[in-house]
Amino acid sequence: MTGITRQTYHEVVDVLRTRAARWIAAGLGLLLLALGKLAPAGADSNTLLLTNQPVVVILLAGHGNDVTVRTWDRPFVQIDDPDNATTITRTAAVWGTPRFPLTARLPPFRYVERQDGQIVGNGLMPPEDFPLSGFRAGAHDVVRIRALTAAHVTVMVPPETGYLDIRSNGGSTTIDGYHGADLFIRQSYGQIHVGDAATTAYFELQNGLVQLSDDDFSRVRVRANAARVVFERCRSTQIEATTVSGSIVYDGGSFEPGLARFESESGAIALGVNAGAQLVAHSQDGRVFTRFDQPAQVTQRGESDAAATIGGGGALVNAISQRGNVYLYDGALNDHRNLGPEWRPAHQAFRRPAAMAQPGFQRPPPMLQRPPLYQHLRRYAPARPALRARTFERVRRRA
Repeated sequence: MTGITRQTYHEVVDVLRTRAARWIAAGLGLLLLALGKLAPAGADSNTLLLTNQPVVVILLAGHGNDVTVRTWDRPFVQIDDPDNATTITRTAAVWGTPRFPLTARLPPFRYVERQDGQIVGNGLMPPEDFPLSGFRAGAHDVVRIRALTAAHVTVMVPPETGYLDIRSNGGSTTIDGYHGADLFIRQSYGQIHVGDAATTAYFELQNGLVQLSDDDFSRVRVRANAARVVFERCRSTQIEATTVSGSIVYDGGSFEPGLARFESESGAIALGVNAGAQLVAHSQDGRVFTRFDQPAQVTQRGESDAAATIGGGGALVNAISQRGNVYLYDGALNDHRNLGPEWRPAHQAFRRPAAMAQPGFQRPPPMLQRPPLYQHLRRYAPARPALRARTFERVRRRA
C-alpha cells in the first residue's frame, strides 16, 4: 500500500485582494448604518437621513442651554453635541389624526404681573389654536433631541423640514436661514434670535429678548411677558404680537394685506414702515407720537389716538398699548434725527443691557406666585375695552 505523501504548496496567495474585499464590505455596512441609524453613542456628531417633511423636536430642560439651528442643502439632519449631553430618538408619526392634528393647540400662557417693579400676582393669556401651514398630512419622520441642562447643541436641518419645535427652559436659541414649513419656539427666559427665515412661526418667551431680522413670515404669532420683541427689516402677511410689560418694535419693515396687530398692557410699541400701510394707534393711559419724513396723511385725535396712511395705503396695522406709549414713523428709527426725549423709550427697546450681551449670561426667571385654591374656581375678570376681549385675563383677588 502506498502511503500518503504531503506536498508543499508553492503558489502565492493574494492577501491584499482578500483584505480589500473585506474592507469594502465593511465600508458599505458602515455607510448604510450612517444613513439609516444613529452614529455611535460616543461620537460628537449624529447624522440621520430623513424624508417626507421631517419633524425635528428639541427639548432642553434646566438652565444655560445654547442651541443653534441652521439650514443646509442636504437631506440629512445632523446633530453636533460636543458635550454628549443629549439623548436622540427617532420615530415616525402620522399627522392629520386626532393624536397628531394639523393644528397646534397652544396652552394658556401664564405670566407674572408687576407693579412698580414688584410682583403683585399672576396673569393668564387664554389658549389658542395655531394651524400648521404647508405641512402635509400623512406619515413623517420624527427626531427628538433631549437634554437635561447646560446643553450646547448645533442642528443642521434640510430645507424641506416640515416642523421645527424647540422648547427650552432658559438660555440662547439661534435660528439661521430656516425655510421649512413651520417653526415653534417656547422658552422661559433668555434670548431668541431668528435671521433670514421664510416660514410660519410662533414664539413664546417670559423674560429676555426676541430678535427677528430679515425674515419673511406668512404668519407669525408672539406671546411674551416682560421680554422685548424686536422685528428688523421683516415682511409679514399675518402678524400678531402680544406682551404684558415688554416693548414691541417693528422697525424698517413691511406688511402684506392680512391681519396685523400689536398689543401690550404696559409696554411701548414702535412701528416703522418702509412701504404702503395704514397705521392705527391707541393708548389708554399713554400717548401716541408720530414722525414721518416722507409724505404721509396723519390724523391726530388727541394725545392718545392717531392714524397714518403711508405710501398711498396698504395693509391695516393696529397698535394698542394700555399704559405705554405708541410710536409711528417711516423707515428705520435710526434714520430719524433730532427726536425729542419723548422718543427715548423707543430707542431703549433696541438697546441690549451690557450684562445680557456677555456670552453665557443667563438671567434667572422670576418665581411664579401660586394663587390660593379658591382662585382656580373663579372666573377671570374681562379685559378693559381698550384691548381685545380675552387677550389679558386677570385673577380676581380679595382686597
